[in-house]
Amino acid sequence: MGARDRTFDVPALSRAWLEPADPVAATPGVRYLMLVGSLALVLRLWRLDAMSLWVDEVFTWELVAPGRGFRFVPHILAAYQGPLYHAAVWPLVRLQDSAFLLRLPAAVAGVLAVPCLGVFTARLWGRQAGRLAALLLAVSPFAIWYSQEARGYSFLILFAVAAGIVLVDALRLGITRGRAVALALLGFGGLGSNFAFVFLLAAFALTVAAIARPQRPGQWLWWAIACGGGFVLAAPWLLEAAGIWEVGRVIPGTATGEALRGSTTFDPWALPFTGFALFYGFSLGPSLADLHGADPLAAVRANLPVIGAGVVAAAAALLPALARLDRRRWVVALWVVVPLLGVVLLAVRNVKPYNVRYAATVFPWLLALTAAGIGRYGRRGRAIVSVALLALCGASLAGYYGQDRYAKEDVRGAVAALDPREAPGRPILAPTVGPVVRHYWRGRGPVLGCWDEPQVRDAAMADRLVARQLGDHDSAWIVTARPWFQDPQRLLPDALARAGTLERIHDGPGVAVDLWRRRGDPGGAP
Repeated sequence: MGARDRTFDVPALSRAWLEPADPVAATPGVRYLMLVGSLALVLRLWRLDAMSLWVDEVFTWELVAPGRGFRFVPHILAAYQGPLYHAAVWPLVRLQDSAFLLRLPAAVAGVLAVPCLGVFTARLWGRQAGRLAALLLAVSPFAIWYSQEARGYSFLILFAVAAGIVLVDALRLGITRGRAVALALLGFGGLGSNFAFVFLLAAFALTVAAIARPQRPGQWLWWAIACGGGFVLAAPWLLEAAGIWEVGRVIPGTATGEALRGSTTFDPWALPFTGFALFYGFSLGPSLADLHGADPLAAVRANLPVIGAGVVAAAAALLPALARLDRRRWVVALWVVVPLLGVVLLAVRNVKPYNVRYAATVFPWLLALTAAGIGRYGRRGRAIVSVALLALCGASLAGYYGQDRYAKEDVRGAVAALDPREAPGRPILAPTVGPVVRHYWRGRGPVLGCWDEPQVRDAAMADRLVARQLGDHDSAWIVTARPWFQDPQRLLPDALARAGTLERIHDGPGVAVDLWRRRGDPGGAP
């Protein structure tokens, strides 16, 4: 970039540094974006409905399910987590109530984000960087995972990138009424996808304060609308969420109460895992079940070669962009750091447990910086690092599409293994996945979900949960999936064994079904 590529050294900058040196070279090219977008479309639609719905997806379905007499406006207003996604999927499930259509808006948003990131990155670092960023997003296992989930996280990524494009234009060319309104609407779209977008808006406001301090009242007004208009539009949902979550805990000195999910509310190891997952998704190296197993360090050691390769490739791509934070990289790095710190703050202050998906607003900027970092190598270096990253993403996608140990829990398959004609009134005890079992179950027996039960911390709690849930029942089916969520010490199987006998009747990807019979039941084991 020549003279414009100077180190950031003062808080207020001229906007000239955002001007592309060559407007033609600052676009990835329409044909290229169409080609990469087509690749993204294939990867996101392929096996879109192959996996069972997950708990959060069932919550989405329950708010939009046809045939229940729901009215659109009241139910969208009630969907304080991701109302925009619910609004998008509402008409589709009325055409056909299927997992494919329930997830289709997420897939479409995931495809649209690809050219948007290419355009954004090209405007800052040129055509080659823009093309690489678009390609990395197209094949990203992290992006594909959430493009095949009926929640608002792929919407979150799309609105983040679109807002970034408009903000860069506003900083480069000046804020206008049109750009202010566009940023406000995109801010509303992001907040309506997931409230984690609030931290990206905070990062945008800091960027404006550092780069484009308003000089006239009119500029103050338009920037206030640009950065704050989304909050006004999303106020009904924000206020409802504030009444549910203990957001006051973020204030220093405020009591945080008992950890929402015990030790899993926040673990510092979640941060390096987040970086790895943002690059390679959840299907490279140890699986989520391995990491939540009895010996996660052993799982990490067993996968050290692939973990090491992933870390080296990511570091080789990203570190050149961070080694010398010029003005453009400084701004994009700010959009990574502020949202990530915000999500960590919520977890540390016990407002909301930490999860990688809440860092989705960080993800596109990480890819943009990665593309910028690779661009600092020579031709051979660019080829080596790019091929390494793409090969690792391909290996992760092979695991995602083809290996059961990485697959989402097949609760649908587990329910299909149960015969509703055998003991028609027999209940199903399904910790963690009760809503999913209830969604697929067509038998007469009740589903005991335990969703409102606290985490099991000791054997006595496990015994009480079994006694409370199973009551006078002589037998029950036990559906086990993600035990670390509600039973991190794996105490429930022992409690069930103390009260009766267990017989394994089904093993599937991430899920198992046992037949439990109370001790002394004539139909049970001696």
